[in-house]
Amino acid sequence: MPTTQDYEYLLECKNVIGVDYDEREDRVTVFVTQKEPADCLADEDDVEKRVADAGDDVAIDVVDAGYDEEREGFDALSMFETVPEAAPGREGRHRPVPAGVSESNTNLTAGTGGPYPARVTDPDAEDIVWRDDIESGDLVRLSNNHVYARSNAADPGAPILQPSPHDGGEADDAVGELVGYVPIEEGVRVDVAARSVERELESADYFELEASWPTGIRREEYEALQGETVTKTGRTTGVTSAEIEATSASVRVNFGEDHGPVLLREQLVTGPMSEGGDSGSPVFLEDGALVGLLFAGSAEQTICNRIALVESELGVEILTDEPDTGGDVDGSAEIPVRTTTLDHTLSVDLESPSLSLESIRFEDRIRPGESVEAVVTVGAEPGAYWLAIEDEQRTVTIPVDDGPESRGQAAVTIPVSVPDGLEDSLTVRVRGGPVGTLE
Repeated sequence: MPTTQDYEYLLECKNVIGVDYDEREDRVTVFVTQKEPADCLADEDDVEKRVADAGDDVAIDVVDAGYDEEREGFDALSMFETVPEAAPGREGRHRPVPAGVSESNTNLTAGTGGPYPARVTDPDAEDIVWRDDIESGDLVRLSNNHVYARSNAADPGAPILQPSPHDGGEADDAVGELVGYVPIEEGVRVDVAARSVERELESADYFELEASWPTGIRREEYEALQGETVTKTGRTTGVTSAEIEATSASVRVNFGEDHGPVLLREQLVTGPMSEGGDSGSPVFLEDGALVGLLFAGSAEQTICNRIALVESELGVEILTDEPDTGGDVDGSAEIPVRTTTLDHTLSVDLESPSLSLESIRFEDRIRPGESVEAVVTVGAEPGAYWLAIEDEQRTVTIPVDDGPESRGQAAVTIPVSVPDGLEDSLTVRVRGGPVGTLE
């Protein structure tokens, strides 16, 4: 079965800056900077002819990006020397800092501060730039590489200001330092960077969005999102919404003179909902699940990283709220550090009274629209462990029975909500791992 990458040869055509293949509809969507009649194009620039010559029998949609001129890529939305004025209330100084307001590198015009809190899980991963003192379990705030790291140009430790310099931010408005980023390079899948935080200065809120958001983190089944409505909160255009037009697009994005157009893969493309300065905006589904990180666009489209790739490529886990500090915010309290070492997905038959799969069983019959108690049993060395099914998380302790090197077992009960409308099976995801502490 073809994939989007099989159609990247179309990016060689004049005006083409993005391509997406939808397997469900066997359809290729081509994004162009301007539409031209076929009789005005050379054969090598005629998308339909190129596809036919390749022997592919697929539907083709050609979508105008609205530039009205030949361009080499979409715009990275905070790379401009000038940016539009911020939406009311977003250009000011916010303490604590929420996501969705003006925030950027001290040497940039303006951008948007994105998801917080995110917890570092893999500071030793290859091909990721992390400051030397960053450790697993550290909390950070996210935005784009081109917002915090100026497209690889900034060194770790560079100040991040809230508000951005264009909105009056000065040295005293520093809220953190650049601590990590995924380098911008050909074929990358994300435009993301992280800054340090002082927890008493940060808020897990998303400016002008519902207090319950994010209700979760969308980490899978992105192909099913075609046509879904998403909403972002950003510095320039505030809260705006659009429909998803592509879910696995390969796009070229212009990152300025030092990089020029760069190919990014597996991107979400929506209708227009952003302008310059909105880079870094968090993007949500209608149920409040965080789904994307906005970074580029045109007059007719907005481009977003899949949030699951933001996590995996940078080596972080985005949390739906701040970890418990025991009531302290001065950094003296112990912060739980949860490392994922168990990640298992299973299917269970509806109406089944119980399910035994080594360490998991259901206490009652599983019926659509109801909740059922799942008993999760783990075996491990003595210590504290976290276990989670979907968004429900619990902690379990395995006691010391026969010495610290022995293995024991412990069980914890976790409620599972069964969606309405299921017919054959329920799929749940069980995760877990040891709980350490970060002083």
